[in-house]
Amino acid sequence: MRSLTMMVLLILLLLQGIASTAEEDIFEIETEGSYQMDPGSSVDRAKKIALFTAQMKAVDIAGRFLSRKSLIKTYELSKDEIYSLVTNEIQTDILADKRETVGNASMYRVYIKTRIQASDFIKAEIEASTLEKLELKESYQAEMEQPISAGIDPGREIAKAYRLLREKKWRIALIYLDHLQQKYPNWDRIYVAKAVAYYILNEPAFMEKALGESCRLGNNAACDDVKNIKKLHEYDFGISAID
Repeated sequence: MRSLTMMVLLILLLLQGIASTAEEDIFEIETEGSYQMDPGSSVDRAKKIALFTAQMKAVDIAGRFLSRKSLIKTYELSKDEIYSLVTNEIQTDILADKRETVGNASMYRVYIKTRIQASDFIKAEIEASTLEKLELKESYQAEMEQPISAGIDPGREIAKAYRLLREKKWRIALIYLDHLQQKYPNWDRIYVAKAVAYYILNEPAFMEKALGESCRLGNNAACDDVKNIKKLHEYDFGISAID
């Protein structure tokens, strides 16, 4: 009887340890995001892009630690695609949001708290696979024209751009990104994705321009890229985009 009691206690302790480990791997992260609005821009659209930006910051942080514990994949070429889709899976509370004026620009800013765990990444993987299969059924005309929906879904929309890049559909990706740029003219991630496509297509002048636009819109990584990549394929970048 005593041995049975000890065994039950041991099992309970093990279960408690598993629960504690699982709880430790749920990240609560506070971040902020912003979007520069054009005159006449939709407030709802600006808010959703700002929200996505804040969520991506949180996903990047959680992903870095979860991958180091081998709780999620490193994803390699599909990382940007999966991480973008994770933003639709995580629990998010908006702590504050406001429209403010910075110089001549109107900014929409949000402050959020998110809860992120490994299962959010697994769900995003499944969604990525489902969306890829659906896109295989698109007509040739739809694939070439890459129409953009009226709905506002930043995570899925930018994930599609990264998916097209992963599939090596460089020109089609640029057509899609051009359309996405018309919808969200001041979204820095669009220009980063364009820079990747232009690099693959050996068009460094367009790559520099895309990075410069992303830098202008506040993407610090793009600013660093323009500074640090001095020359590519005999094309001198300089630092004109951030002077």
